[in-house]
Amino acid sequence: MIIGASLPLTGPLHTFGTTLRLGYEQAIAEVNEAGGIEIDGVRHALELRVLDNGSNGDTAAEQTRSLVLDGGAVALLGPATPPLSIPVSLVAEQLEVPVLITVTPLQAWKGGNPNGWTHAWDVFFDELQMTRTQFQAADLVETNRKAALFTDTEEDGVVMGGLWEETAPEFGYEIAYRAQFPVGNTDFSSQVREALAAGAEVVITQVTPPDGIALLEEMKAQGYEPRVLFLEKAGNTGGLVEISGGLAEGSLAANWFAAGTGLDREQEFIDAYAAGLGGVNSDLGNVVCGYSVARVLIEATERAGSLDAKAINDEIAKTDGTFPAGRISFGDDRAAVLPAVQTQWIGNDQVLVLDVDGEATGTAPIAPTAGLR
Repeated sequence: MIIGASLPLTGPLHTFGTTLRLGYEQAIAEVNEAGGIEIDGVRHALELRVLDNGSNGDTAAEQTRSLVLDGGAVALLGPATPPLSIPVSLVAEQLEVPVLITVTPLQAWKGGNPNGWTHAWDVFFDELQMTRTQFQAADLVETNRKAALFTDTEEDGVVMGGLWEETAPEFGYEIAYRAQFPVGNTDFSSQVREALAAGAEVVITQVTPPDGIALLEEMKAQGYEPRVLFLEKAGNTGGLVEISGGLAEGSLAANWFAAGTGLDREQEFIDAYAAGLGGVNSDLGNVVCGYSVARVLIEATERAGSLDAKAINDEIAKTDGTFPAGRISFGDDRAAVLPAVQTQWIGNDQVLVLDVDGEATGTAPIAPTAGLR
């Protein structure tokens, strides 16, 4: 049985692709070591075929089509983030082949197909819950309750930015400034100047890793030291403190894995991967999510007892169980919701600040943001 995956192994999103691949490979290796999966009384080994899309959505779509039509893939595992996962999902719909996706916020992904998905399935957090965690975490620090938003124009930046603007008043925050910009922006001088002038002591961003580092460098250059800084997406990059030259120390980011969340097999994955990934961070969470969605696909195929795409797709819909990423059960919208938590970069680790219930863990955010002092 061939499973295809177009992943960002290079480019600005490479950290997501390389770590998802680790999770996919572990799940498949476990099955093969046990003799493969049984179809009509015959055991079949699983083969994962991976192509590097270079963090480009058009390439991801082309590769997905090739993996099915030329490579013989009967099912697919997805990349990460809406700009890559939506094109892959659209191809899966056209070819009527199931694809399991993760590390892709649900609302942005669902917006990629207003008619609804039938063969694409997403397991991740819902922005409706995730965009509350920034204000909940900011409440743990004394601020003037003025916030500045820095959001790019990709799908998740648009969705999250709108939700932060809607949610701020509920928590008693004022959006004093908002910057919007295309991915790849390298000059944040005017935006930082305006946010600083607006007196915002809370900064919330949704940016790619390179853009996030450029933003940090500009904030440091202008002496902007917010009390609380959230680096969404960019903050989910392993080794971020070191990569940023220390500027990301003390920054926060919503997360899907951290020590203390109480997930199934949590310590097992930490022991197996933390040292190689440089700490307990979102990279490790990507491994866990990748492993979990691969298991969902494998178990659905075993239940189907067939390599027929429709039979596998029908069984995916029946998934309802506990996996290392959490409980996975799909709604009619083909989405399975995982709770977002809030974590803070302290050295090589992302330390839990808010748990899955939105409750403070006792580790209060460092204020002002340490790396910008």
